[in-house]
Amino acid sequence: MITVALTKGRLFKDFIKYMEENGLNDYIGALTGETRSLYTVVDDVKFIFAKGPDVPTYVESGVADLGIVGSDIIAENEFNILNVSQLPFGDCHFSVAALPGQEAFGTIATKYTNVAFEHFKNRKMDVSLVHLNGSVELAPLLGLSDAIVDIVQTGGTLRDNGLIEYEKIMDIHARLIANKRTFYTKEDGIYEFLKEIGVV
Repeated sequence: MITVALTKGRLFKDFIKYMEENGLNDYIGALTGETRSLYTVVDDVKFIFAKGPDVPTYVESGVADLGIVGSDIIAENEFNILNVSQLPFGDCHFSVAALPGQEAFGTIATKYTNVAFEHFKNRKMDVSLVHLNGSVELAPLLGLSDAIVDIVQTGGTLRDNGLIEYEKIMDIHARLIANKRTFYTKEDGIYEFLKEIGVV
């Protein structure tokens, strides 16, 4: 049996849509059932559900053999994992956003402080970073920051809060990651799963 770590939320919905488009109905039924369980088993595959930032940790430790995670999480933190391949879903991007007419970005609010630091360092811009865990759009509205660095998919949340994109930083997409040891010791089971979901 192999174990695959998934994250609930936007990326999970994209994965389910991808499986629907490819007729993977056995997996869809098990993954979308009404349950509070934190894992489910389909044939020889156990799926565990975790917070997005925790998926690489489960994979790194060997608790999970594979994981599906956004490249934003891999860009923000360092993990000792195999970054196997890009997946054909989960597309969005990092952006700098602020209120219209903002002329200077001295203070940046973000959940992704490492991504923001590297971006502004490369731009040779000296900024102060404020770490927030959620609802970063509030920061410029309340005067906590001049701008934010955040993930943008459709831009609807920014528009709803009167913010606009000033600069795109990098593209984000779903990534398949693997444990460095079990990727080879469980090669047959992993390959069979990857063939089933159409990523090999």
